[in-house]
Amino acid sequence: MPKASIISLLIICLFIADCGYSTRSLLPSHLHTIAIISIDNSTAQPSIAEELALTLPRIFNSDRNLRITSAEQADLTLSVLITSYSRSGAAYDADQKIFAYEISISAQIEAQDQIRNETFYSGSVTSRVSYNPETKTEEAAISEAVDKLCREIVRQIITAW
Repeated sequence: MPKASIISLLIICLFIADCGYSTRSLLPSHLHTIAIISIDNSTAQPSIAEELALTLPRIFNSDRNLRITSAEQADLTLSVLITSYSRSGAAYDADQKIFAYEISISAQIEAQDQIRNETFYSGSVTSRVSYNPETKTEEAAISEAVDKLCREIVRQIITAW
């Protein structure tokens, strides 16, 4: 193999090795803890806020990038406002009868950096789940949508920069 080909191959290998996927956090080094200080709900579905309050800490704990703590000790504080809930037809049969529904939940989130006294992240998140009412209840679909919403909240905060 010619010397130029070997050098080209080595350069390509080095470039590819440098463009790898990483599971490490993109958080600034001063952020280690988070407190969920409020979960408010502007929808007519009270169970969503309750479920989110149980699920969100579990997702943060399983992610392990930010440790849940009290508001007084937190590097970051998180406020969540559930802004919308909808259930709509997602699939219809030949007689135009609904045989699958879609649950959609949206929330506005704001994370405050308590160390630097500034907004770390502010944005909205949405999750959607389709379900067949013959095989899954609406409550089970809501639970799945809340779980997806919580995972997206954690992802947004962990990857914010």
